[in-house]
Amino acid sequence: MNKSIINFFLNIFFKRIEIKDDIDSKEVNKSFKKIIENNVLLFEFYSDCYKIFKKNLSKKNDLDFNIVEIGSGAGFIKKIIPNTVTSEIISLEGIDMQLDATNLNFDNNSLDAILLLNVFHHISEPEKFLSECNRVLKKDGQILMIEPANTWFSRIIYKNFHHEDFNELSDWHFKKGGRLSSSNQALPFIIFERDYEIFKKKFPDLLILKKFKFKPIHYLFSGGFTYKPIFNGFFLSLLVKLVEIILFPFNRFLGLFMFIKIIKK
Repeated sequence: MNKSIINFFLNIFFKRIEIKDDIDSKEVNKSFKKIIENNVLLFEFYSDCYKIFKKNLSKKNDLDFNIVEIGSGAGFIKKIIPNTVTSEIISLEGIDMQLDATNLNFDNNSLDAILLLNVFHHISEPEKFLSECNRVLKKDGQILMIEPANTWFSRIIYKNFHHEDFNELSDWHFKKGGRLSSSNQALPFIIFERDYEIFKKKFPDLLILKKFKFKPIHYLFSGGFTYKPIFNGFFLSLLVKLVEIILFPFNRFLGLFMFIKIIKK
């Protein structure tokens, strides 16, 4: 029933975007950049996420703060946090460095913050990544991430209307593949909620300081990278923000995304 209702609205208010190239390719990354630039709601979704990162950085006004974003892709974090070093697992135009999340090419205790926007659930060996974060972060260094949440509403969306896997019963790993095509969207829930006690034992120096679920409809109304909304603009953006303010008390049931702040002791 829920799937039928959502499909009804998709067919009326959205047009499907056809991506002909390999989703992991450089060409698709260029296409995604254009989609963000031409989609007001999607651009604002990214902007809001970057602003959450900026708000939660301990020294957000310190230009000497060493910040690295993992999996920068088609994003534009430098517009919000200019001193961020951007990275991707493949070489991309406009990205500062090529970097594998499981082998961070930085000295021990050298970084102040590591940022990930919808990237952690694409890392097939998350233990290696977290170990590397523990190694390269300074004392009180931070991992800030925004990832898919596991809520009543998000399970409906992710399991029925998204090409990526969402398996909340999985272990911590999945088969390694392309940078976008290989994933488990439930991975943040698995490690930081379901297996939280295991996480604490494996990484005693990494403390989850803050965690909340948010944005139940913003990304949906933007259409993401799969659908082009027929209506898109300033007034729709205001309406979406107003509805999300109203829905705020129910975010733990409806939120599609989860913010996680981790501090190195």
